Amino acid sequence: MILSILVSEKDRRELIRTAFAALSVSAFCFVFYLIYNIFSHGVHSPFMTFMFAWPLFLVGVPAGLLYWIDALPGPSLLASLFWNTGTAAATVSSLLRGIFEIAGNSSVYQHMLMIAGFIMLGIGALLYFAGILLRSRAFSG
Repeated sequence: MILSILVSEKDRRELIRTAFAALSVSAFCFVFYLIYNIFSHGVHSPFMTFMFAWPLFLVGVPAGLLYWIDALPGPSLLASLFWNTGTAAATVSSLLRGIFEIAGNSSVYQHMLMIAGFIMLGIGALLYFAGILLRSRAFSG
C-alpha cells in the first residue's frame, strides 16, 4: 500500500498539462504585476516583480525536466499535491508581501504562509525521493 502511494508511473500528457498550467499561472502573475505596477505610484517590490518565477521554476521547469529526461520517474499523486500546494502558497505569499510593501504595511500571516509553503515543498520533495528509493529497492530485489 505504501509503495502505491509513493510511486507512480510517468504520464507524459499530465506533465504537458502541468507545464502548460504553470506557464499560464506565471503569465497571469506577470500580467497582474504589470497592471498593478501602473497603479503603484512608482513604488516597486521585488516580491511582486518576480512573483511569476515561483510557478515557472517550481512547477514548469520540473515538469519539463520530467518530460524530457526518461530516466526520471514521475511523481506520485501525494508528492505532486504537496509540491503544487507549496508552490501556490509561496506564490500567494509573494503577492501579499508585494502588496504590503507597496502599501507600506506588513503582516505576520504572510510570513507564516511562506513558511507553510516551504514546508509543503519540502514534504513534496521528500515524498518524491522516497518514491524513487522505494522504486529502486523494489526493482533491485
